[in-house]
Amino acid sequence: MALSNPKKIIIALVLAAAAALYFGGRNFLEKCYYPPILMYHSVDDHGAKLKLSVPVKEFRAQMKYLRDRKYDIVSSAQLADMIRSGKNMPRNIVAVTFDDGYLDNYVNAFPVFKEYKIPATIFVISGSIGKPDFVNAAQMKEMSDAGIDIESHSVTHPFIEGTTKEGFRREVVESKKAIEAITGKPVYAFCFPYGGFNDYTRDILRDAGYKAGFVTMPRDNSIALDAYRLKRVKIASGPFSSLDFRLKTSGYYMWFKAHRWKKKKSTEY
Repeated sequence: MALSNPKKIIIALVLAAAAALYFGGRNFLEKCYYPPILMYHSVDDHGAKLKLSVPVKEFRAQMKYLRDRKYDIVSSAQLADMIRSGKNMPRNIVAVTFDDGYLDNYVNAFPVFKEYKIPATIFVISGSIGKPDFVNAAQMKEMSDAGIDIESHSVTHPFIEGTTKEGFRREVVESKKAIEAITGKPVYAFCFPYGGFNDYTRDILRDAGYKAGFVTMPRDNSIALDAYRLKRVKIASGPFSSLDFRLKTSGYYMWFKAHRWKKKKSTEY
């Protein structure tokens, strides 16, 4: 078709511009995507953990939202296997994780897990098992048998950046043994207390048999998927929690946060 007619030329230019916007925007979104890994601590109507608590009703609504929107909810071990496979990550993946192993994870969250068939991951501090306000061995075993992934959050919950190599090795090896002795299943994932890590943690985790490491406060501008430094987003209660939850499960929140961190860092110089 000869483009001698001005109208045809305009139409061709509009179609070309639309195609460029579509494919360019699609490529941009592909680069910005990071699978949402949700980080909870406590599900508690009394706000016992203050800013780390989510009321039961709100938590149930969040899990229902994930199911209603057909998210593929995976455990930490499944997520690590998908990353290590090198295949493209599906855009409907989400992981639900809990830190510390509080008793309300069993009392309040576990019934919701069962109601919506959520294969959540609970990172337990092995040295706190059975202490007041924490899950005990029988509760861990019951949840594990029901499909909840019980993983390691260290023995003593130390700040890793101030821990020696040997100290860190003891935390990952001994907590792994203690949890595996209770659940009868291998422990594959480690959650860094306070999100702290350093140069030697990756090798030690790998040598101890871990497939993945999870951090809490990413302070860098990278959204590259690294199985030993998986970034999570904190879920907390608040006046805009419903909108906040939708944003954080979009798959693009991490890019926004990393971009904001990069901009903040650049203004410090």
